[in-house]
Amino acid sequence: MRISISRFLFAVAVIIIAQHNCSAQSFAMYRNNPQLTGVTAESPVYGIKGIKFTYKAGGPIRGIPAALGGMLYFGGGDGYFCAINGQTGAEQWKFKTGGAVYSSPYVTQSTLYFTSRDGNIYALQTGNGKQVWKFTMDKDLGAENYWDNYLSSPVIVDNTLYVGGGDGYLYAINKGNGKLLWKYNAGARIRVTPAVFEDNIVFGNNAGYIIDVSKTTGKMVWQFKTDGASNTFESKNNDRTSIFCAPTVADGVVVTGGRDGIAYGIDLATGKEKWRDDHKGPWILSTAVKDGVAYIGCGSDLLVVARELQTGKELWRFKCPSAVFSSITVAGDMLYFNDIHFSGNTHAVNSKTGIEQWKFPMGAKSFSTPIIANGMVYTGAENGVLYALEANPGMTSATVTQQPVKIVYRQGPASKDDYTDFQNGVDEFIKNYFIACGYKLVDEKELAQVMNDQLTNKTKSVIVFADNRFPAAIEDASQGKPLALKYLEAGGKIAIFGLNPMAYTRDSSGNVDAYNDSLPSAVFGLSYPGKNFIRGIYQAQITPTGKQHGLASAYTTVSNFTVITPGAATTVLATDEFGSATEWIKNYGGPDGTGLLQLNLPSNEITVSLGELRAAIEWGVAW
Repeated sequence: MRISISRFLFAVAVIIIAQHNCSAQSFAMYRNNPQLTGVTAESPVYGIKGIKFTYKAGGPIRGIPAALGGMLYFGGGDGYFCAINGQTGAEQWKFKTGGAVYSSPYVTQSTLYFTSRDGNIYALQTGNGKQVWKFTMDKDLGAENYWDNYLSSPVIVDNTLYVGGGDGYLYAINKGNGKLLWKYNAGARIRVTPAVFEDNIVFGNNAGYIIDVSKTTGKMVWQFKTDGASNTFESKNNDRTSIFCAPTVADGVVVTGGRDGIAYGIDLATGKEKWRDDHKGPWILSTAVKDGVAYIGCGSDLLVVARELQTGKELWRFKCPSAVFSSITVAGDMLYFNDIHFSGNTHAVNSKTGIEQWKFPMGAKSFSTPIIANGMVYTGAENGVLYALEANPGMTSATVTQQPVKIVYRQGPASKDDYTDFQNGVDEFIKNYFIACGYKLVDEKELAQVMNDQLTNKTKSVIVFADNRFPAAIEDASQGKPLALKYLEAGGKIAIFGLNPMAYTRDSSGNVDAYNDSLPSAVFGLSYPGKNFIRGIYQAQITPTGKQHGLASAYTTVSNFTVITPGAATTVLATDEFGSATEWIKNYGGPDGTGLLQLNLPSNEITVSLGELRAAIEWGVAW
C-alpha cells in the first residue's frame, strides 16, 4: 500500500510540475485568463538582449499573439492565421479566412479558436491548422466602421466558448462541435472580448452599455448605462458612445471604459458605479488588474494610469508618445504595452512607480499587445512584423533612476555653395523624424553641454547627427582629446548616416574643401581601406548581430568612404560583398552597444525605414 501511495503522490507531483511549467511558458488567450486581468506568471523582462527573430505577415497584426508549447499563434489583416516556432520564427502552417483576423486566439494543446472579419468563428487543429468546425454569425449591424479596429475574441470556460458578434449577439457555443448553446441579444455590435467570472459574463456594446449575463441561463443579470449611451455621433462629431475596451473583473469590481472618455469601476454584484475617472474626451481603450491596482490605457490623453481598484484613487500616471490602443500585460512588477506612434514603441514600465524600464522602437504603429513567454517578449505591428525580443537575464532589477538622454543635432551648411552629405531635404527629414520620436533638438552650445555632462554623470545617452556635421567645439584637439572622443569613452553613443564628419576640412569661410579619412582614423582608431582597394556602390547584407540590433533592410553603400576593415569595428552590423564592414559600432570602453555607430542612408531620398535605424541607434541605450 505504501508503495502504491508513494507512486500515486509522485505521479500527482509530476502532473503538477508539468502543469506549472506549461502555464509558465504560455500566454494562450486574450489577456491570459477569463477574467481578462492581463496577468502572466512569466518572470518580468527588465532588459532586452536583442531581436531574436522577426516574422513578416501579409497584413497588420492587431490581436494579441498566443503562446503555447513553444509555438506562437496569431492572425493578420490579410486574412491568414499563422502558427510559427516561438524560438526561430519558422512558419509551421497558415490558414486562410475570408476577412481580416483582428481577434486574439484561444489556444489549447489540441484545438485553437478565433474570429475573423468574415463573420465566422473558427476552430482549427493546433498541430496542423486543419479546420475542425466553423460557426457563422449573422451580418454586422449597420455600416459604420469608425475606428473599428478589433473583433471580439473567444473565451472558453469549461466546455463552452463565449464571444461577441458584430450582429449584436453574445454567443455561447459548444467548443467541441461548434453547436450553439444559447445567444443573448445585446442590441448593438459587440467588439469587446467578454470577461467571465463564476456565473458572470461581462461585456460592453457599441450602444454604450456594460452588461452582465448569467453563464448558466444566458439571461441578463444587470445593465450599466455609461454616459456615452446618451451621446450621438452628430452631437459630439465623434464616436463618444461605443465601448471597445474589454472589461477586467477582479475582487468584485469590473473595470472598463468607453469612448465617452470615462473609466468606470463597477460593483460586480449589483452593477452599480463605485468610482469613475473622466478624461474629458480621450477614449478609454484598455484595462488590467493585479494586487488591488487597476491599470488603464487612455487614448489621446497619451496615458497609462494606475488606480486603486476599490476606490479609483490615482497612484501614478505614465505619459506615452501617443495613444495606447493595446491591452496591458502584467508580469511581476512590470507592465508591457504598445503605442500607436507612427514609429510605434513597446514600453516596459514599473507597475509600482510608473517609471519606464525600457522602450523598444518597432518602426511602425501598433494596435497589438506584447506578451511574455519562452524567455521572450513577442509583439506585433501595423506593418505586419512580429518581433521576438530576447530577454536579458543579466537585468534583474526594475529600479530606474534616470531615463536615457536622446538628442538630435543638425548644423546646416555654412553657405549655399557648401558641400552637404544629403540633398532634397533628407537631413531635415532625419531631424524631424527624431524630434517626433522624442529626441531633443539642440544647438552647438547645448550639444557640448550634453557631452560634458556625460563625462561626469555617465548616464545613458545617444546623439544623432542628422546632417553628419560636427561643430568645431567637439572636434577641437588642441587641448588634447576632442570632446567627441571623450564623450564616447565616457559611455556615450553617436550615430552618423554617411561620411564621418571629422574627415571634412574647411576653408576660412567654413565651407568643406576636402575629405581626408586619415583624420577620423587617427582620432577614433578606425581603419579605412585604401582608395585603390574598394571604390564603387555596393549592396551590404545585414549580419546576424545587425538583425539583433534591429536592422532588416539591404543597404547600398558607397564603399571607400564609410566602410572600414572588420577588425576595426567592435560590432559589425552589415558587410559588403568584399567583407568590409559597412554598418558598425566602435566601442570605447562604455557599455555594450555604445560608441560610434556608422549607418548609411542614400544622399537624396529615404529608401530605408528610419524605424529600424532608430532601433539600432537605441540598442544598448533605451532597450
